Amino acid sequence: MIESRQSQGVLQLVINRPEKKNALTRDMYQQMSDSILRANSDETVSAIVISGAGGVFTAGNDLDDFRARATDENPEPSAGLAFIESLMDCDTPVIAAVEGLAIGIGTTLLLHVDVVVAAQSAKFKTAFVDLGLVPEAASTVTMPLHLGSRRATDLLLLGVVINGNDAKECGLVSRVVDDGQALVEALALAASLANKPREALRASKRLIRAPWREQIKQALEREREVFSERLRSEDCRAALDKLTRR
Repeated sequence: MIESRQSQGVLQLVINRPEKKNALTRDMYQQMSDSILRANSDETVSAIVISGAGGVFTAGNDLDDFRARATDENPEPSAGLAFIESLMDCDTPVIAAVEGLAIGIGTTLLLHVDVVVAAQSAKFKTAFVDLGLVPEAASTVTMPLHLGSRRATDLLLLGVVINGNDAKECGLVSRVVDDGQALVEALALAASLANKPREALRASKRLIRAPWREQIKQALEREREVFSERLRSEDCRAALDKLTRR
């Protein structure tokens, strides 16, 4: 589930499914999308903080959801990508607080928020190719943009795992803090933003993102089509079955 808390101009969204390492289901994506859309039009909200419960950010998309979509002849539109689009269209500043695992979309969503605070021992990894899939969430554009093409290849094709310090060095995260302090720092930064003129913040965010906005949206659509094809491929089904047998 997604816990929602609002106080003094800050909306906090907590991914709370610790028994599954906060893996995200369709309903959880929908809850986050709805919360972000509401907050974006709420004049009392000046900043949004996304975090995970139990010392984990998120293990990424729930594999059972992947498996259901892979075998569905007429799958519903991806709730995960709808969530990414809500982040892309959000003028309110968004901060992510990352402890522990940030896998798959747990890493690629960070490329759509404004500030990322990570614990030193946080672990970032994308495993799209290992699952017979392709990168999604417009990461084929946003990751080279933030990290450079060489580092993007390391993460998206080779699937290397990097920690908080590595992520700071390559530009994936904004700040690195001691383990257990990511949310504390993120909430402090959000409180600082909430004390600034709200419309100036929103206008500034739009200007910062304007040069790449259309390019990123086009990447999202390209990836959506190929990802859908790959999700129904024999490669993907075999990889998902292998994970089930572990």
